[in-house]
Amino acid sequence: MIKNHDIHTFVMSIDCGPCRLGFYAPIQEKILKDLGYDVEIIPIQQDNLLNFKWTKTLLQLTNITDPLMKYFDIINCTRLALSKMSHIADITRLEGLVRCREIHKGNTTQTVKILMDRLDEEWDLYKLHNFSQIIQEEFRKIPIKRDIEPLRIVVTGENHIVMEPFVNMDIVRKFGEEGIEVHLANSLYDWILHKLHINLERKKLERFSKPYIPLDIGGEAMWVVGHYIEAQQLGFDGFIHLYPFTCMPENTARGILEGQSPDPFYLPIQFYSIDEHTGYEGLRTRLESFIDLMKSNRQENPRFKGKYQEPHEIGKIYDQHLSKAKKNPLFDELLTPIANNFNILLSEIFNTKATEKNSKEDSDN
Repeated sequence: MIKNHDIHTFVMSIDCGPCRLGFYAPIQEKILKDLGYDVEIIPIQQDNLLNFKWTKTLLQLTNITDPLMKYFDIINCTRLALSKMSHIADITRLEGLVRCREIHKGNTTQTVKILMDRLDEEWDLYKLHNFSQIIQEEFRKIPIKRDIEPLRIVVTGENHIVMEPFVNMDIVRKFGEEGIEVHLANSLYDWILHKLHINLERKKLERFSKPYIPLDIGGEAMWVVGHYIEAQQLGFDGFIHLYPFTCMPENTARGILEGQSPDPFYLPIQFYSIDEHTGYEGLRTRLESFIDLMKSNRQENPRFKGKYQEPHEIGKIYDQHLSKAKKNPLFDELLTPIANNFNILLSEIFNTKATEKNSKEDSDN
């Protein structure tokens, strides 16, 4: 970024206490300065974005002098960031679903690169609101096999390890090229909505994990356990947990998942502890053996037979024409997740009432 775009100021989220996320910003800034780069990394506490303390940092960064226009600039930048994060989440999700079906190997990787480059270069908010159509149009160009039922896995864990292909050695692509349908559970957009307290999907996962982790112990521990329980209920074939070496919350989640296996947790799981010594060949060997295990389960274990359902996104891309309806560019970034979360909330209410009714009937009997 410094060499190609002449950017010397970076903003980075940090965490409190002994979490390594609190050390990334100062250590990386020191390393870059020791290498001779003129750089400043400004930390932002990420514990609660609703306190809006982060706006003070952005006010210092803007070069607009008018006090009122400064806030308009921050609002526009925030909308731009939310929109791009949402599209990145859509692209990476479709990447995991389409690659295992592609007829010509490499088409999905090429399409993802094209879309990411176009998204990176787009700064017009109005055009960004139609970018979902561009995503679907580009993925529709990829010829796929619709008559297959690939193995399905969920990939989750610590955010940085999961979302950075360079760090995890592009494990999503590796699984996809082996014909595995990958559901990536983490995204920056999901994390931002969580920190804004409008992510009811995470609230649902917290309810799943509460019997095992009754409170947030840091990292993604609560949601890793919640994702595992949900994946098992949905009939997935495997679960991948990625985390940095010695990360205490993620290791705690691992201990809980291993401690409850094979009853009630029977879904196969593979753990990848990533550090600077992690090599691709060791990862590839474990990956291939895990795929063999899932194939064996699909063929012989009744718990994994006949549960596959094609993701609705595949049908949306390849079966339906795109809607040309115009979106409201002012509120779409926040209204869409709120609407989705409202549907989740209604579902949770009805499920809770049904459970209470069944429990009451059982007690009466």
